[in-house]
Amino acid sequence: MTGGEHMARLLRATGLYTLPGDSPADWELDALAAGLDILEEAAAGLEEELFLLTAPARRLAEWEKLFRSQSSGAGLTVRRMAAAKALGARFERPSLRAIQENVLPAAGVLGTVQEEGGKLAVSGSLQGVTLKEAKRLLDRLLPAHMEWELTVL
Repeated sequence: MTGGEHMARLLRATGLYTLPGDSPADWELDALAAGLDILEEAAAGLEEELFLLTAPARRLAEWEKLFRSQSSGAGLTVRRMAAAKALGARFERPSLRAIQENVLPAAGVLGTVQEEGGKLAVSGSLQGVTLKEAKRLLDRLLPAHMEWELTVL
């Protein structure tokens, strides 16, 4: 229900206004409703930009600047999820599953991680980031005490 419709409903409920559609009260209500429509549209746009998982591409680039030196070139859904992982993740205890589900997407990598000889072997495809950027983020996000290697498929 729009603001104009809500105002009309409230005015009718008072019993003081009939609002037949062609009265001065209707005209004034229509003018107020037009102004409210503009404000409601602007508020909806701001609300969309406010949340990472609904942010449009241009606002998402601003979010990405908080943890990446470049904006991702991946699709909007992939970018939103990667940013959410990087900015909102409270990573679990380091486990291969936690690294694969949380760290890799945050670094822009879609893939798997295995432990081989005391070293993490990460393999996968890049999701809109350069190899240099993926390595930089993995270096920041992976457990510091473990060596790792990235193989891009």
